[in-house]
Amino acid sequence: MRIILTEEKIFSAKDAIEIIFPNKKTQAAAHLFIQFLKDKDGKATKNAVSDFADKLQSGTLIHNNIPFKYSRRNFYVTLMRTLVSLGFIQRNVPVWDDGGKKTNYVYVRNIFDIPRKPPSVGFWRLAYYICRKWNLLFENSDKDELNIES
Repeated sequence: MRIILTEEKIFSAKDAIEIIFPNKKTQAAAHLFIQFLKDKDGKATKNAVSDFADKLQSGTLIHNNIPFKYSRRNFYVTLMRTLVSLGFIQRNVPVWDDGGKKTNYVYVRNIFDIPRKPPSVGFWRLAYYICRKWNLLFENSDKDELNIES
């Protein structure tokens, strides 16, 4: 998979998923995964992610009012590998579980600490806008829950 990073593509994209994944079907699977992470407060155990991948493969998830199928292998090889390698998702993050009195290793979404003003030129400017669009994927859900208008 090849990511094309041009200013036009980054500025015209409605979210980071559109920039990261060129394939429409992978974008749909990524949007479903982002919604899954939002529902789990940004972190999910390996078993929960595996169950999500099973639901994707069986076609029990709905995207745009139609059942959506995406293979488990493509989910892990294409989607998860890309998000982890680019740093959008962290893998094997230790989290203490008070109920089970043990440490669980989970997948966690990464929210980037970026400045208010973008760099002036170059790769860092493009990365700034991609990270900003990624953060907005998760910040919008917080505002929606609080009924705050942006």
